[in-house]
Amino acid sequence: MDSKAFYRGNDADAGEPLALRARQAAAKLGISESTLDRLRKAGRIPFVKLDGAILYRVASLEQFLLQAEQRLTPDTA
Repeated sequence: MDSKAFYRGNDADAGEPLALRARQAAAKLGISESTLDRLRKAGRIPFVKLDGAILYRVASLEQFLLQAEQRLTPDTA
């Protein structure tokens, strides 16, 4: 399988990968690789295991952030 298989096909997303390896995913989230690994092992962040490689779908990372987003309320102030 060539590397193009992991990229979206339409022109709007040309060149944007569908999935990232741990280093890229951690950088995209602004966290360390060890924190990403801990979140994965705790079942808090989804991943794909493909032929031994652990990949993180970009869409799943975005969804993870949306679900983890906290809003300022009297309880969190």
